[in-house]
Formats: sequence, structure tokens, C-alpha cells
Amino acid sequence: MSMVSINLTEAKQSLGKIVNRVAYGGEWILLLSRGRPRAAMVSMTDLMLLERLREKHKEEEQLRQLKLLEEARTLRERIAARAGGPLPDSTDLLNEAREERTNEILSLR
Repeated sequence: MSMVSINLTEAKQSLGKIVNRVAYGGEWILLLSRGRPRAAMVSMTDLMLLERLREKHKEEEQLRQLKLLEEARTLRERIAARAGGPLPDSTDLLNEAREERTNEILSLR
């Protein structure tokens, strides 16, 4: 597979040929506007492969995040066990801190 850069002006003039190069020749075309990459053309086969890779990456990232959440829950339980009771909810603590900060700011007016 090769990647070729083509200016948009040239691409407009030769769109049919470029589509055939991508679809049947397996080329990837990088479309340039004023010398800067703006978009790319790939075959449908390559697009479907890229979509599958993106989905796989998304699933792996979700699994990684779930694993991290489970590790955090386990750690929280271990800390609570050592502390001798449940830990305060961090959301409540944040809300209290925000409320205190808001009151401080309002009192400065």
C-alpha cells in the first residue's frame, strides 16, 4: 500500500482516476489544500478495516477503564477496612468544598 499526496485542484480535475487508484490500486490519497493535509481517500475495504480497528480500540479502552474502576473500588474497600468504617463519599466532599468556596467568594463582594 502506498500513500500519495495530491493537491485539491488536481484532485478535482482527476477525481474519477483518483477514485479508481484508491478503489482498485489500493493507494491511499492524502488530499492537500495549500500544501497542508486536509483529508484522505481510502478504499472501502481499508475503511472497514479502520472502523473495526477503531471499535476494537474503543472496546479495549472501555475494558481498561472498567478494570481501573474495579481496582479503585477494591482499594477503597481496603482503606475503609483499615479505617474501621466506610469512607465519606468523594462527591459529597467535593460539593461541600465547592459550596464553601462559593460562600467565600460571595463574602468578598
